[in-house]
Amino acid sequence: MPRNIETVDLRLLRCFDVLMTERSVSRAAQQMNLSQPAMSIALRRLRALFSDPLLLRAQGDMVPTSRALALTERVRRVLEELNALTAGSTPFTPLTSRAQFTLTAPGYIAYVLLPRLAKHLEKHAPGVHVDVRASNRERATEWLEKGEIDFRIGWIRQPPAEHRFKTLYRDNFVCLARKNHPAIPGRLTTELFCSLPHVRSMVHQRSDSGEVIDQAVEALGRRLRIPMLVQDIFTVPYIVANSGLIAAVPARFARGFAASLPLRAHRLPLDIPDQSIALYWHERTHRDPAHEWFRTLLGKVTRAL
Repeated sequence: MPRNIETVDLRLLRCFDVLMTERSVSRAAQQMNLSQPAMSIALRRLRALFSDPLLLRAQGDMVPTSRALALTERVRRVLEELNALTAGSTPFTPLTSRAQFTLTAPGYIAYVLLPRLAKHLEKHAPGVHVDVRASNRERATEWLEKGEIDFRIGWIRQPPAEHRFKTLYRDNFVCLARKNHPAIPGRLTTELFCSLPHVRSMVHQRSDSGEVIDQAVEALGRRLRIPMLVQDIFTVPYIVANSGLIAAVPARFARGFAASLPLRAHRLPLDIPDQSIALYWHERTHRDPAHEWFRTLLGKVTRAL
């Protein structure tokens, strides 16, 4: 950064910030370690820069104009960005941090991860805020590139080359059916899996998991019959428990519901790969201390899965 910009323009913006806070030339001068005449000169320069009086006298006090009020927050954001730019990396302290992270994750992954994550944050980083949004296969890459989200969690067989990623855990698929299903007296065969009616959630219909299952079935010369397609994956176990429909779902998701509903998780009679659930982020945040901490934390909470 050229020296004249650092010593003149940036300091002028700092003068503006202090003047808006103190609403007094003399107090602002004290805060900036300037003489009162020097601060008065700075105010004249600011008035010329923004083509506005900025501060006006009213009953012995100085009050900001509407233009000055509109500028205040914008100038402070510029100063914060410049300070962050020149400060370099600073240690991240989870216990006192007010960091915010935005991520997308399918519901079935959130079901597995978030209880563990919440427990850790409550104890070790109570001020950290996490905004978990629904996954969107079509727009997730764009959101990461624009910085609208910090992370994406999911199973992506061909992730974009510009994205970093780390595997959090692996999961296999099982077939959920109600206990004592009349058409499944014992082991679930490939023939039964392909012939029985299925219920499927939209998240799997539009994801890699739905594709690999359908491709494996098509390789057998078959096609699944899916008479019910639902928005929310969490309704799937209840539908299965109360009907003759079956569903292919991740094993970790099925495990919790099989313990409380009359369900049985059968081995999936298809040759498909396990899910590799991974965390994805953009290259520009790779060395950010807060992001590094969050990535390490997610690895830690999933290690015991």
